[in-house]
Amino acid sequence: MPFLSRFASALLLPLALVSLSAAAPAQAQSPSQPYRILVGFPAGGTIDVVARLLADEMKEDLGAPVVIDSRPGAGGQIAAQQLLQAPPDGRTLLLSPDHTMVMLPLTVKAPGFKPQTDFAPVGQVARYPGGLAVSTRVEARSMDEFFAWARNNPDRANVGIPAPGSIPQFMVHLLGQQTRAPLVAVPYRGSAPLVQDLMAGQITAGTTALGDFLEPQAAGKLRVIGVLGERRSPALPQVPTFAEQGYKIDWEYWLGMFAPAGTPAAEVARINAALAKALAKPQVRQRMQAIEFHPAHGSPEALGRLVRAGTEFWTPVVRSSGFVPQ
Repeated sequence: MPFLSRFASALLLPLALVSLSAAAPAQAQSPSQPYRILVGFPAGGTIDVVARLLADEMKEDLGAPVVIDSRPGAGGQIAAQQLLQAPPDGRTLLLSPDHTMVMLPLTVKAPGFKPQTDFAPVGQVARYPGGLAVSTRVEARSMDEFFAWARNNPDRANVGIPAPGSIPQFMVHLLGQQTRAPLVAVPYRGSAPLVQDLMAGQITAGTTALGDFLEPQAAGKLRVIGVLGERRSPALPQVPTFAEQGYKIDWEYWLGMFAPAGTPAAEVARINAALAKALAKPQVRQRMQAIEFHPAHGSPEALGRLVRAGTEFWTPVVRSSGFVPQ
């Protein structure tokens, strides 16, 4: 009997070790492990607001808490680098605008990531229009009138942009080419200081996301003269689009969700489905549309096409502008 007892103990010990080692990975992938959404822009900004809306609505379908991890700075570059370092298990996501995925690789020498190979698209979240606004000290009430004014006042033909190397900078370049107006893009550190200077008359014009202009426009502190997007904004139905005024720039800003490359397709599909359900909820749509973010869910493949199309569209524009990557 002692021999049999020792034999049984020797047999059970390795089985117990195997059981413990099998349990460890299962615990690491526990369904209750939180999801993390990286946001590369300041807390309280529009992208942060959208992220928090999604986190609240997606947690039930994902079966786990969803937390926001703010990593602001460098146009989303810091947050994107964090995503690159995350394990490809779908638990770390990035809510990113087109600037981070399209423009940073074109305007920064070493962004530290390659969007089309380092990240897995999960799904588009929103589209949002841009706007061109002028100071109330300028009499222009249309884009034609502003560009005519700029040609007659070359020393004051300055257009504020929210960041150097941003889409608005190269949009100003395109408009200058189309109109032969001597437009000069003036970079700011974000939309807030740009709007403040525009309201104070310290700069003649500015271009950024339309949502940043809505409150000052309503207060009569600046004048929006053009909407960059496929259609007029419900918030400013009297303001025509760029295209309606004869200025064809085939672009509309977008916001998308990404995971690390190598994330299992089944997990990407599960997150995409939770995202779709969140974006379909009336309370989410209402709050997003209030800040001029229009829910626009799509497949991972469709988001991947947006990244590629943006790269193809803006690459020749950046090159022709003479911009030197920093």
